[in-house]
Amino acid sequence: MQDLWNDVLDHIDEREGTSVLEGVRDLYRECRLERTGNRLLLVVPNGFVSRLVSGRHQESIIEACKILTGLEDLEFSISVSEEKKSKKPRQTPKPPLPVLKESASRDPSWESHLISRHTFDTYVVGESNRFAHAAAFQVSENPGKSYNPFYIYGGVGLGKTHLVNAIGNAILAKIPSSRILYLTSESFLNEMVSAIRFAKMIEFKERYRTIDVLIIDDIQFISTKEKTQEEFFHTFNSLFEKGKQIILTSDCPPNEIATLEERLRSRFASGLIADIQIPDFETKVAILIEKMKLEGIALPEDVIYFLATSIKSNIRELEGAMIRLGAYQTLMGKPVTMEVTRRLLSNLIQSAPAPVHTELIVNEVASYYKVSPKEIRSKKRNRSISVARQVAIFLLRDLTQMSFPEIGREMGGRDHSTAMYAFRSVEENRDSDAVLSRDIETLKRRLLQL
Repeated sequence: MQDLWNDVLDHIDEREGTSVLEGVRDLYRECRLERTGNRLLLVVPNGFVSRLVSGRHQESIIEACKILTGLEDLEFSISVSEEKKSKKPRQTPKPPLPVLKESASRDPSWESHLISRHTFDTYVVGESNRFAHAAAFQVSENPGKSYNPFYIYGGVGLGKTHLVNAIGNAILAKIPSSRILYLTSESFLNEMVSAIRFAKMIEFKERYRTIDVLIIDDIQFISTKEKTQEEFFHTFNSLFEKGKQIILTSDCPPNEIATLEERLRSRFASGLIADIQIPDFETKVAILIEKMKLEGIALPEDVIYFLATSIKSNIRELEGAMIRLGAYQTLMGKPVTMEVTRRLLSNLIQSAPAPVHTELIVNEVASYYKVSPKEIRSKKRNRSISVARQVAIFLLRDLTQMSFPEIGREMGGRDHSTAMYAFRSVEENRDSDAVLSRDIETLKRRLLQL
């Protein structure tokens, strides 16, 4: 029935315009329709998609199904896929760890310094890191052969360290006798300085040039150390010529490391370069759910969504906020509410420019677009009301820092996914729509002066 579901999505695009499913089409492609007589069951990958369908597109889907199947009395229902109920939004299925090919035991004298909790199983995949994850897994299956060197770059706290450790842990599970070493560039520098000081450079070179997989985090920090670059250049060449895997991370691509020697720059760029971007909303939610499961923390849904939309910088801050709230819940024995969340995380979450009352925003938007506040909160979908509603939702989020569930309830009891979609739609279109941009700026100026 996958063809029918694809036809349904295409029909909605043709009948109502491509903007209706904009931003969710990839999510919906993961669904499938099952038909039994006049009953149609839409199987979705997770609860997030279920709420998105029921809150925004169910009527359009049912209408398309009736037209395409000829069934006027069809019964439509939604179910979360059994095998994906515990999965996270937009997360690709986890590939299995490579099958063991060697039975040799691990060398007890060798310390890899790998972080054991960082595995592929605990790495959350989204659009921001999908390519890097796929490449990393391929490297773990064929070290020294697929992509060598493998260079990952991205901002602080986006999961580079997790991913490179996942590679090392997967290879170690596959070949326990592998000599894998994970360290930061600072540790490499310190070891080299110590070796020079105590006349142990021969031992240092022997140690680093007999490694099977070398993983160095934050390689950009060697760029200001001439002797370190010299030694790493020879180490790199020795390992590469022997077919050993080299994995590097940085906060920028090789050509942007200002004082890096050209010969190192060219070698870093000779393999595969993958970047990791700031995760989108769905991936942040998935990361929070995964981290909560690992830490034994349970936070309310509206708090999870609030964290995912409010903390924009990196995963590390997101995880820190979650742990702080979990600690409050455990130590104080009190539930974590939105009020508690805002108070505890006031230093992380930037407040709105000025407190603006919800009703004031809705009334001002209604007056500006010449509709009534009641119509904005209604189920009517004509263009003038829909535009006013989306702008109101955008301003509620922008000026009050209300969570999407709170905004949904304020806007006539809508689902949080509807509020989230409206906010994103305005955010994405305002740069290309001069009229919309002008309307928003005018309304913000008026509201902040009241």
